[in-house]
Amino acid sequence: MDKARIYQILVAVIMLVAMVYGRKVSFPDNVHVVHGLPLVWSTHQLVTIAGPVDKWRVNMANMIIDLVFWASLIILTPYLTDKQ
Repeated sequence: MDKARIYQILVAVIMLVAMVYGRKVSFPDNVHVVHGLPLVWSTHQLVTIAGPVDKWRVNMANMIIDLVFWASLIILTPYLTDKQ
């Protein structure tokens, strides 16, 4: 397996982790988990001032931009590694 293919697989794994990983954000009366990197495409609200909730907000435009960003990075990886 050549170096470009290994880098491509590595970027694909990083993409999966970046899209799925949730970061917990806590305020005194609001706890939620945000998903997505570099753009936040999903927010899962867990607690409000009124008590526990289970509310999801998904921004499809940010999700598509994230997917295009990571997919283009995966496609461009062999070209970027071969120029070195």
